[in-house]
Amino acid sequence: MVDNNEYNNDKKNFPYFELVIGINPVLLLLKRNAGRRKIFEIYIDEAKENDFRLKEILDIAEQKNIKVLVLTKKDFKKILKDDELKSQGVCARVSNYSYLDLDNYLKKDVKKNSRLIILDKITDIGNFGGIIRNCLAFNFDGIVIPKHDSVYVNKDVSRISAGALEATNIFRVSNLFETIKKLKSNNFWIYCSCLGNLNNLQQIDEIKFSFPLALILGSEHKGASRLLRENSDVLVYIKINNIIDSLNVSVASGIMLYEISKQASDNFM
Repeated sequence: MVDNNEYNNDKKNFPYFELVIGINPVLLLLKRNAGRRKIFEIYIDEAKENDFRLKEILDIAEQKNIKVLVLTKKDFKKILKDDELKSQGVCARVSNYSYLDLDNYLKKDVKKNSRLIILDKITDIGNFGGIIRNCLAFNFDGIVIPKHDSVYVNKDVSRISAGALEATNIFRVSNLFETIKKLKSNNFWIYCSCLGNLNNLQQIDEIKFSFPLALILGSEHKGASRLLRENSDVLVYIKINNIIDSLNVSVASGIMLYEISKQASDNFM
């Protein structure tokens, strides 16, 4: 552990960085680090230094030879600016999240019950953060996003996802249509979430899913694009009443991922 006076000398060495903030996010960063971030150092508010919830973070940091700086409350607040109330007394200075390579995943990591999420025109980081949490909660392999007309990973996404980003594989691709074709050539079934006013829809809780699979989620009001729908194997929907016309996409993702996860667990135990 390093004296807080080192902070003023070291901060100029890392001018480009992100902060991962909070106990659970930092812990998942240390344990999983899906985005292959370089962890420059961890900062602890001296007022929280003896908090038992930080012990695991300190132990893992020591095992991995990651520098930990215990700062005065004043210096800690300088780092976080307006985020200090959400920090729980800990944050990590890290490099940017590195998107994973989908081709490499398809060559090495696909299993019989593998499952991916594909996001089409999802631009709200709140929805993205919620979907990331659902992805981790229901054991999906990762999330595919396009390079254009899409949300992207930033420090707010890590915060909104309550740290789940640090344990979630995010693949960024140039073209979703070409990606679907590639997944199909690797024996993935493609399911597309749609609004309930289209033809040939199947209700999510009545489907017998085939694996490996990818589930396409589109924007809340427009849904997935026509090209993606037409090239999917099965169109799925969630049956709701007539009072509202759609669910928030992150809420809908939780329902669908739960249904898929149940079958994945039952079929491949």
